[in-house]
Amino acid sequence: MIDVLLRVGGTLVGLAMVFAFLRSALQVAVVNRRRGDWLARRVGWIAHTTLARPSLKERTFDRVQDVLAWVMPLYIVLLIVVWFVLAQLGFSLLIWSLQAEHNLLQAVIASGSALSTLGFLTPSDMAGQLLAIPEGAMGLGIVVFFFTFIPGYQSAIQLREVKVAWLYARVRLYTGKFGPIEWLLRVDSTAHTRGFWEDWEGWFRNLFETHSVAPILSFVPSVHRGQSWLAVAAAILDGSALCLATLDTEELPSAEICHITGVTTLRLLAAELAGNLANDASSSRIVSIHRADFDMIYQRMVALGARVKKDREDCWLKFNELRSEYERFVSILADSLFVPSSLLMGPLNSSRRHEGAESQ
Repeated sequence: MIDVLLRVGGTLVGLAMVFAFLRSALQVAVVNRRRGDWLARRVGWIAHTTLARPSLKERTFDRVQDVLAWVMPLYIVLLIVVWFVLAQLGFSLLIWSLQAEHNLLQAVIASGSALSTLGFLTPSDMAGQLLAIPEGAMGLGIVVFFFTFIPGYQSAIQLREVKVAWLYARVRLYTGKFGPIEWLLRVDSTAHTRGFWEDWEGWFRNLFETHSVAPILSFVPSVHRGQSWLAVAAAILDGSALCLATLDTEELPSAEICHITGVTTLRLLAAELAGNLANDASSSRIVSIHRADFDMIYQRMVALGARVKKDREDCWLKFNELRSEYERFVSILADSLFVPSSLLMGPLNSSRRHEGAESQ
């Protein structure tokens, strides 16, 4: 009687483990919905936590990024291992419970033979052979995931980094937080070039669609040393807030949509990486724009021929109102990604200092 109960329990546990594997694999690879898979998220948390402590010991941002560059490889390896273990143990229990193999160790070996598609040990009875077919297909599915979806992850990172490098290349001569806008004003003094804001709206949408589904992508650092996608996102939002607050024109719908899209994207990513936002409201990474900095860029906009609103005080208040919509989310993401305040305050200055240090 006890033996029967053990085998029934083994069958139920085995089916549950196989179901957990299938559910996780399908949610990661097929179901394109935000929140994704709980198991994959836990694996991502383990990968990040494993490397977070060594990252904190590094003294420079570049060294931190060198360590965090291993988060994605570690996540993929751990996820595949977890899937493999779930499927193998689940089928091992099924093989043993159905008496396809009378010894539990032999059941584990037979399960591994089928899952790895090596076929060196297949049970001789019908039940074991029937179980080997779907298990082999699942093992093949894990291999297909490895060779198919990893390039997809890399493609998402490349799409992100193309625009990051694009912006750094164009505004490296302008210091401070408002480099993108100063560059834009030199190209077009009206600063409402539709293509510019629509391109960055598309960039934010790409982050929303890829990084919210797979939050682990947020930890992948920029290809070029001294650069950060978060610093670029903050700079673009500061630029859109500045234009919306100061320019005396009604022709800024693209900038407004870009701003809304960017705020929404950073809010969702902050929620994914930090969980409870209320607990992070007082983060020390919040970087404020001082009135003197605002006055300086306001005067630069006038000098470059931009048509600005006359009431500078009202512009300042409107700018702070717009910036309050996203500055806390930038701070939360900076804490999670170990991005220093100096990079957020002036990403181009930080990049140039880095290059100077490298050349010495």
